[in-house]
Amino acid sequence: MKIGIFGGTFDPIHKGHVAVGLYALKQFRLDRVLFVLSARPPHKQKDKPVASVQHRLAMVRLALRRYTRLKASNLEVNRRGLSFTIDTIKILKKRYPKARFYFILGQDSYEDMKHWREADEIKREVQFLVAGRPGYRIKKQNEPDVSRIRMPLCHAASSMIRKAIAKDPKSVTDLPSCVIRYIKRHGLYRGRA
Repeated sequence: MKIGIFGGTFDPIHKGHVAVGLYALKQFRLDRVLFVLSARPPHKQKDKPVASVQHRLAMVRLALRRYTRLKASNLEVNRRGLSFTIDTIKILKKRYPKARFYFILGQDSYEDMKHWREADEIKREVQFLVAGRPGYRIKKQNEPDVSRIRMPLCHAASSMIRKAIAKDPKSVTDLPSCVIRYIKRHGLYRGRA
């Protein structure tokens, strides 16, 4: 079994996130992609997520409900403390001992990995699938366990979407319609970006 792990705060999840999961699924013939919601990301302790973890998980579930092989994971939501990638990988390896794992992330996050807890251990445990990001030059990866996800560059960013919602919710087009309805129904991101 080949499982993709796509971690993120998903505050909110947008069409670009879903597209990355779908492209990775198809190109690398993955059996499934787990969208692992980072409940308490250590690198975002200053800029904590705006929406609660419950709202973010609900939005991820809504955005993925029509895709049978893209799954929302609450693994980090149910765990206490900060959400470290290495801990998540170890738990998933115990849960699926025969699976091969692929860690999906953007070029920006991949370049920042040197600051992650046990980054070298993470590199030994998974193969990386890296998606391009605006403002980041695509570098040729010379590491054997790093592959590029070939897809159109996604310009959507959750931080920009939150700002747009705070100003004019009708102007937002980068979200699945079910997520837009959820945000409106619960009054998320109004006046807060």
